Amino acid sequence: MKKSPEISHVLPFYLFTAGVFLLIVFKDLFSNGMFLDGTIYSDVSKNLANGSGTFWNPHFTATCIPDFHEHPPLAIGIQSLFFTLFGETRYVDRIYSLMTVIISGLIILKIWKTLGYKNGWIPLLIWILTPTVFWASYNNLLENTLTIFTSLSVLFYLKNHQTGNFFFIPLSGIMLAFGFLTKGFVSFFPWTFPFLLWMFLKHKSFWKMVTDSGWIILSTLVPLLFLITLSPVASESLHKYIDNQVVNSIRNVVTVDSRFDILKRLIEEITPAAGLCLVVILTGRFRKSPVVLEKAVYLKAFVFLTLVLTGVLPIMISMKQSGFYILPVYPFFSIGTGILMYPLLNDKMLRTNFESKGFLFFKWFSFGLFAVGILLSIIYSDGYSRDKFKIKDTKTIIEIIPKGEIINIYPKMYEDWSLHAYYARFKDISLDPDLHNRREYLLIKNEYYSDTLQYNYNPVKLNLQQYQLFKRK
Repeated sequence: MKKSPEISHVLPFYLFTAGVFLLIVFKDLFSNGMFLDGTIYSDVSKNLANGSGTFWNPHFTATCIPDFHEHPPLAIGIQSLFFTLFGETRYVDRIYSLMTVIISGLIILKIWKTLGYKNGWIPLLIWILTPTVFWASYNNLLENTLTIFTSLSVLFYLKNHQTGNFFFIPLSGIMLAFGFLTKGFVSFFPWTFPFLLWMFLKHKSFWKMVTDSGWIILSTLVPLLFLITLSPVASESLHKYIDNQVVNSIRNVVTVDSRFDILKRLIEEITPAAGLCLVVILTGRFRKSPVVLEKAVYLKAFVFLTLVLTGVLPIMISMKQSGFYILPVYPFFSIGTGILMYPLLNDKMLRTNFESKGFLFFKWFSFGLFAVGILLSIIYSDGYSRDKFKIKDTKTIIEIIPKGEIINIYPKMYEDWSLHAYYARFKDISLDPDLHNRREYLLIKNEYYSDTLQYNYNPVKLNLQQYQLFKRK
């Protein structure tokens, strides 16, 4: 069957976008080593798949956070299904992480189409140029899964605008309930979306907007209230999360110097895409493009750009902040920025000669870029994105330690959280800092080694870089 001319015209742009993404991430996409938080979530998901811990009471290790209530469990539960299906290979968490990014990209395309636009590669290209987005694609963050739910919430409300079907409004709220069960209260920022549509575009009356907002909020909260009312174990788990993470973060945890740090991170992240948008607009003006950006274009863009702020500003309530906390807002920034660029780029597309040598070159270049990106990702899959020697030593050591074993470590090593994470990920091994427990094996980092520590232990001769292993006499 012959491809339609439109598909053959736009496919190179999608392949170019995917190729750019792969060239950015190829060294890290499937390599060894992962961001600490992502490795821990992977451990807990794997444990759940293996029957260690339950959905509402997940388990990390026997000696480190045995009852894992640091976050709500939905994303961990979903990822555990991947471990159930595909086993414990180190690629499972990377595949899951990449899959969440692909699904988020498809939702961006769907929102873009629902808004009435073509050339969906425009917001996708903006989105993948955001540093946190491509960094998150291989680091297994909970925010990856959260992005799916918050984006679906916005998509379903737009579907209600498009079709008038009331069913999409409660569906929009239910997605945010799923978002809460993924990462907590930060999922609720799309509650502002009906108000922003009314404020900038006035597509519905004020009271209709208020009614829609009420239904979305009720559809978010009622399922959660039913859950905590009908399931004591769910209620206990969520209360522990709120106490451990939310209340404690607001009162006690400080990771930044200023509450405005999250705004600074936002500006840093959107600078590449904002620069690209500015170049496109200025190029159109200098070349005297016949396309004029009308007020309606700016207003529609402001809906999504303001939605970004509603997802960022609430983070300022806490001094515990990190750049990846606001990952779910970037699809909306890409859509808002894409709306500003669309009239000029679409006009350029309409005037493109798709039979020209220039386009033919771009077409094959895009195919080549995509193929090279895939090839490089495979070639570098045995590389290391972080903790090279720690991972190498861990893999050497676990060859002689039984699965599920608890071993001693020097007490000062206990707060090396990635050490716990790697031993748990590779062979379900827990690390005990209490030397009075006299485990079968003792692990000491070179910098902490002294002769007195190995009393009643014999050294195990292994080719290690950073650690020494001893076995009890």
